[in-house]
Amino acid sequence: MGIRTELEREYDYDIVDEFLDHFDIMTEAMEPAIVALESERGRKERINELFRIFHNIKSAAGFLKLERIQLLAELAEEMMARLREEPSGVDAAKVDWLLLVSDQMRRWYEEIAADSALEETDPKILQMPE
Repeated sequence: MGIRTELEREYDYDIVDEFLDHFDIMTEAMEPAIVALESERGRKERINELFRIFHNIKSAAGFLKLERIQLLAELAEEMMARLREEPSGVDAAKVDWLLLVSDQMRRWYEEIAADSALEETDPKILQMPE
């Protein structure tokens, strides 16, 4: 029994299915938006887009009690909130960290969709750049 089966026991199938649909869309949108941060053109829009993505994931994961996903989304949302205040603070270390977050979120989506267990968080992610 995997994580999806557990979710479907706890919540209505439609809620789980809708979460997966949105999680898929959001994880697919992350990487191009993160890579686009390297360019000053459109940076503020990408920062806001990523803030919304992480905020939405945090909220939905919190509702479904997917704590690992919720906590990582919260960390990423905090990073984006700092960058909202100072968009010029985008650097290679932050972009690389956000790409690690994106990869982790995508793996978690695939694990839920495949009804397997959620893997542990990549330890490199715990080293959030200042």
